[in-house]
Amino acid sequence: MKTLRSAASLLSLCAVFASYAGAQQKEPKRPKLDAQADTNDAAAYSQFARIHLRTEPQKAADALYWASRLDPTSADIYYARRIALLLTDLPRLSRYFDRDRRTLESREIKQVDSLYLRALTINPFVSQTLDRELFEAYVDDISRQYADRNGASSLEVRYALDRLMERYGSVFRGDMAYGEGRYDDALRYYATAIKEDKRNGPLHADRGRIFFNRLQLDSALSELTTAIEDMRKRDKKDLVFVYQSKALTEHSIAIVHLRLGHTEAAKEAFGRALQEDLSYYPAHLQLAFLALETKDTATALTELDLATQLRPDDASAQFFQGYTLAAAGKALEAGPHIKKAMELNPVYAAPKFVYAFLLESAEFKEEAIAMYKEFLATSARTDPRRQSAEARLAALTKPGHQDIH
Repeated sequence: MKTLRSAASLLSLCAVFASYAGAQQKEPKRPKLDAQADTNDAAAYSQFARIHLRTEPQKAADALYWASRLDPTSADIYYARRIALLLTDLPRLSRYFDRDRRTLESREIKQVDSLYLRALTINPFVSQTLDRELFEAYVDDISRQYADRNGASSLEVRYALDRLMERYGSVFRGDMAYGEGRYDDALRYYATAIKEDKRNGPLHADRGRIFFNRLQLDSALSELTTAIEDMRKRDKKDLVFVYQSKALTEHSIAIVHLRLGHTEAAKEAFGRALQEDLSYYPAHLQLAFLALETKDTATALTELDLATQLRPDDASAQFFQGYTLAAAGKALEAGPHIKKAMELNPVYAAPKFVYAFLLESAEFKEEAIAMYKEFLATSARTDPRRQSAEARLAALTKPGHQDIH
């Protein structure tokens, strides 16, 4: 579902993942939140960003950067940061909409689009209604530019453009309906557009995502299956949009199967995603989670090892592997992955809790005390692990403390 479907850059998955890694090199300053806000809570920064998105998009982007560091598992945060960064440069946004090749291939845009791919690989069905903010900013900018050149009122120009756009085609109307939350209208417009366009795989995928978010899972599966069949018919030389890759579509199909209780079908879909793109590490993560649900720790660890080999710079993947190893009683093997997660993302609190427990288990009392304190200093007030950390810290610092063994 894309308001920007005509403007998204044509990038391979590997290139976008590489750009995402590069995007993490320079950290912006943390925006100052209200005195009552929890500066360890990703939700506080996300709320700040939503308030400032249109008026101060750079502040919003900076806040969402820190939100993504505090919670690197949230698809909504990465998606919203992409929107904010695109809004920081309206002339560039106009070139982006107009598919200016130099703009699409620029380092900055590749890094911005890497955030979008990151969001989709965490949750292929992440809500994309904020795309409407991009479109509104784009049309407002066009209106101002035209008004400045011709001495007209920008409001009058915008009104005229709105009337003109009312006559645009079904795809455009579907995008607008989706952005406004009018999902029935969006489904109807996309259905009309599919009848008008034989190369309609992406439109089937869009309908599938809407059906999924409306909990119409059988309809979602039908649309996504049709989409992947259409993609396989295309010329292999065709360039594809990031959000139209076969690996990502198979990932989406797998998630629908999981929601329907079709575990084996989901595994098969994740396997097909890897057949389409061996570098698609999110499939390994999902297969690991499925294995853990059936207490197949050996398979889970194999899949996690593959995921972290493909993306050694992903703090959350390192954490998942370390946590799983720790839970399996493999403390010595868990330690390096937990430490790596902390090195990659020093404000990510979850690894610190696990590392403190590992230190305590190994009878490194003072180090464990320091790490529990570090966890408490960096975790959100709502973090459910805080109570346990406080209890362990109290026990460790109590006179006459006995080790947990």
